[in-house]
Amino acid sequence: MLKLRILTGVIMGTMLSVLISGAITMLNTGIDAGFPLRWAKAWVLAWLMAVPLAIILGPIARRWAERLAG
Repeated sequence: MLKLRILTGVIMGTMLSVLISGAITMLNTGIDAGFPLRWAKAWVLAWLMAVPLAIILGPIARRWAERLAG
């Protein structure tokens, strides 16, 4: 179960950090020749935060969702 929890957190954290860092970087700085490097730098920082948070907070979010869903 711990392996599934960690793998789910890595997948979710990676997907969310790629999408959110890309969107925020694009909105804040626009798309030009330097965009891929700026996005990569933002993504690394976002990934380092998102994966541990997804692993830790994922089970809490699931319990809340289960309670809300009844």
